[in-house]
Amino acid sequence: MDRVNLKACRDANLGDLSAVTDVHMKAFPEFFLTTLGASFVRTMYKAFLLNSNGIFVVTEADAGVCGFAVGALNSSNKDSKLAMRLLPQFVWAIIPAVLQDPFRVLTRIVRQFFEKNGVPDLPHGAVVLRSIGVFPEFKGLGVASLLLSAFERSALQMGATSLALTTDVLDNERAIQFYRKHGYQITQEFKQDKHRAMFLMLKELR
Repeated sequence: MDRVNLKACRDANLGDLSAVTDVHMKAFPEFFLTTLGASFVRTMYKAFLLNSNGIFVVTEADAGVCGFAVGALNSSNKDSKLAMRLLPQFVWAIIPAVLQDPFRVLTRIVRQFFEKNGVPDLPHGAVVLRSIGVFPEFKGLGVASLLLSAFERSALQMGATSLALTTDVLDNERAIQFYRKHGYQITQEFKQDKHRAMFLMLKELR
């Protein structure tokens, strides 16, 4: 890709939801949440945006939003409160996926939003980084690093004492090294949904 002009990261707003959804759908095509459809993904990010303890930053290139980072203070990877806030919109958005495969979708939804799934307890005052998404054509240009730095600054301003994230153990060396480069340390390995090997990574801010 030719050299691109990246703008400074900024807080996301409701007008960014469609662009953020587009980034997510293209950055994470194999994720379960992606298979639920763009309407569901958009509603999910709207819930994060409306969360008073949330952090949601985006960065733009000449053509618009090309990446985002999202998370929340003390979320502990549990989204039930976010889900309940926009429950009617979530229900409406998920209907097509449920009709196609009701057992699989409903079982995964319960696990994703209403069970702990084996995630370790997080330190008090931690901000949980839930996702960094970048258009595939912008990978390798430093976009994710810009987003992570902006996310960390917002966490400090919020009064967070540490940052936490979870990431896959297997076939995930690039992401693990990316976070290590930015000061995150593996503190625990655990099983999500009883079989998916995950790392908990932490970074102290104070």
